[in-house]
Formats: sequence, C-alpha cells, structure tokens
Amino acid sequence: MAGLQFYSGGRLHTFRGSTLGSLERRRASSTRMGPMAAATAASVPAIFGSLDAQSKRLASRFQTLHESEVRVMPTRTEPDAGLVTAMVPTETIFIEEASKTELRWLKSEFGLETVAEGREGKILLRAPESGDAAIETAFEAARACFERGNVAAAHPNFLRLMRRPQPSSAGADTPWHLDNPGNPGLFGADVHAHAAWTITKGDASIRVAILDEGVDTEHTRLKPAVVAEKDFVDDNSHARPDGDDAHGTACAGIVCSRDSKVSGLAPDVSLVAARIAKGDGNGFWIFDDFATADAIDWCWEDAESDVLSNSWGGGPEVDGITRAFERARTQGRDGKGSVVVVAAGNSESPVFYPGTLSGVLTVGASNQWDERKTKTSQDGEDWWGSNYGSTLDLLAPGVRIATTDIRGSHGYSSTMFTDTFNGTSSATPMVAACAALILSLRPDLTEGEVRDLITSTADPLAPSGRRNNFVGHGRLNCYAALRAARRR
Repeated sequence: MAGLQFYSGGRLHTFRGSTLGSLERRRASSTRMGPMAAATAASVPAIFGSLDAQSKRLASRFQTLHESEVRVMPTRTEPDAGLVTAMVPTETIFIEEASKTELRWLKSEFGLETVAEGREGKILLRAPESGDAAIETAFEAARACFERGNVAAAHPNFLRLMRRPQPSSAGADTPWHLDNPGNPGLFGADVHAHAAWTITKGDASIRVAILDEGVDTEHTRLKPAVVAEKDFVDDNSHARPDGDDAHGTACAGIVCSRDSKVSGLAPDVSLVAARIAKGDGNGFWIFDDFATADAIDWCWEDAESDVLSNSWGGGPEVDGITRAFERARTQGRDGKGSVVVVAAGNSESPVFYPGTLSGVLTVGASNQWDERKTKTSQDGEDWWGSNYGSTLDLLAPGVRIATTDIRGSHGYSSTMFTDTFNGTSSATPMVAACAALILSLRPDLTEGEVRDLITSTADPLAPSGRRNNFVGHGRLNCYAALRAARRR
C-alpha cells in the first residue's frame, strides 16, 4: 500500500496510510478511545469507531468497510486530541466528464464497473478486486485516466473522517452573537443583528443551503423555512439526521430559526438541507467525496440555493469537490453565482480545505471580547482555536452560541435549543445568513459583490486596522454590510 499516488489540482500526491487492524477486535474492545489516543498523537492513525457499522447505502458502496483491516492517512493530529482529520482509501474512483469511449477504455483496461452517476457528468466506478488489490487498482486507474487527458477530473474517491467540534461546557445567558451586552465580554462585540433587522430580516425567495450531517427539518422553528431537502448518505426522502447528529440543525438555526428568543440572523429566508455526512458513534463524521460533490451541485442547480453554508473540512484538495464549488460560484443564480461560505477549522492551525480555495468566504471564530478564538483567549475554552492563513476572510462569533437543537434527548441539550454550540461551524452560518440578507435586499448582486460587501464592512480587529492572516478583515458587521449594499 506504500506509495499510492493520485492527481489533484494538477499535481501528483502520495497517499501514505497505515493499517488500523481488525474491525472485530476494535468492536470487542472495552474502550472506544481510552489509552489508544496517545498512539494517535504519535502519528499512528486510529479510528476507534466501527467503520462498517454505517448506513446500508454507505456500506454497500464501499467494500473497504467490510474488510478485516482498514487503512487511513492522517491529515491532522494533535497531541491533546489525537486524530483530527483523516482519509480512508476505497476501491472506487471519481471521474468527471468522461466520454463513452473513455469509459469503455477504463472498463476494458481495469475491469471497473459503474456504481453511481451524478450531476454534471460525475461517475463513480469500482475496481473488481477486494482488499489491497482493489484499492491499488482504483489508484492506478484514476492516475492513468487523468494522464490520458480526456476527463475533467479523475481521482480516488476517499472517505473523509473529521472529528466533530466539541460544544461548550457552559452556555451563554443571552444570544450575545446577535446583541452583546458586555456581561461577560465587550459591549457591541457582535454582528449588529438588531440594527440589521431595521433594514431587512430576509426574503423567502432567498435560499440558504446547509451542507452537513442532516437538519431536523421537522423542528417547529425550522420547518416553516424548509423548501428543499435531500439525503446523500442514506438516500432518504428527507435530510433529517440519525442519533446524536445535531450539528447541522444547530447551523440551520443560526441562519433562520423562527423563534422570538433564539432567532436566526436571517429568520425570513428559506432553508435547503443537504445531508452529506453522519456520525460514526465515536466523535467523528464520515463522508465521501463523490456524494459531497454531488450535493454541492444539487444545492445550486436543483434546489436553486443562493448561499451554500459549509461547516466542515479537512484533508487534501480533490478536483471533484473543488470543481463543484466553482460551478456553484460561476453558474448558480442564473450566472450571478451562489455565495459559498466555508469554515476555517478549529485546530488553531492553517485553514482546512475547502477553506483554502479562492473565491469562497472562509470564516474563523471570534469570542465575546472581540478576540480571535484561541486556546488562550479570555473565553476560557482551552481545547480549540480558530484556524488562520492567507485565505481567511473574516471572523464571526463562535463561542457559546444559542441556536436550535435536534428534538429529543440525544442533542446538545434535552430541549429543542442549545446555548453551547461552538467553533467556526457556528461562525460560518452567521456569515451565510448575512449574505442571504444582502441578497434579500439586492438580488441583482453577483456573488463576488456580496463577498466584497461582507469583507469590506467587517469591524477591524487587527491593531493595524488592516487584514491579516489571523483575523482576516475583522469581525462580521451585518448592519454595515446591509447599509453598504443599499448604497451600492
């Protein structure tokens, strides 16, 4: 398995994976994480959930999940948290814009079979062997296909594993991100929501897509906003989550919760829910590149979303996902472009892909004191910090955020709401909501003009008053962005 190579972004990358060992032994283990976490930090990758205990549809697509051994390439580990993000190779490959002649060549040369066909010419193919042989064939076929130059994209279809953000241990007394009273914190260190609402609370014609682990679309404060939903994991007719998968519901509430006490920033816009991931039962998300790319295309093309909110990321760039985002930005909204908003990540490290892409709004997190969230910032949450880098655009509140929670007892709280939501995951839908308010006011604007309005009106946080790689252009000021949009 050493030295497997694949193309992405026109460059050749090497997959360096390690064996996790028997799934049966892991299932029989008395602990899921326990003392093994130290081995993870020492760069021995370990996923302690049962990867084969996934949905029937996900498991049926990948023979990898039924093997006695699973291989993982860690893409981010931390001494105190172990594995953060990783890639699992499968026996499938992701091809885009292949002619019938090219497909015949692939099937004849490598014995591949078609597993699924997606939008915009996406095709998922599977190698005929099992185990290592299938993975090696998949890598070889994708590489050979790309080198022939007859397709737009050809790369292995990875399963991505990402550690879920950890919520706060204590909540906030008020929705401070909307209106910060300064107790605790700094008065006015918020997105200026109440002032923004004097201009608009949004228009139902504007749609925000939440691409996540599902949204509780039957939640009473979200259901009135839902106009489209699709499940790309289990192929259900709805996008509702399983078990304790509460993350997407919290993201949706930040955008458009219709509640007098826990309101979204854009309560009158419409909601699109695309389920692209699910929890593995052990603190990780699992999703695959093909389904994610197809969900992106569905959001802008089929569901006609004006804004795409993505509170996920990690792992290397792959052309299939990158091209789907580019189509959203250039072809969405009848050519004016859908606004793509992406989380920077919570590892206090360089920005995660896809936040590294140009043309997307990459969002970091601030706290109640208008500080960039770090492991030493005044909020006291020493287990996470906002990522940084040249593609970071701005910050938005990301500590102890009040929002909607999944119904029942398996969410962040035992009620339909939570005040402990955290991370750049919460900052991202805030910026997406602001973009939706701008488009409610000015639907004629291009996605580039919306991005410019949001970044140019952010409240500066850097001592110089200028953009830097740690705070971007500053903290989101939705009121200022709307005023600028009205004058434009």
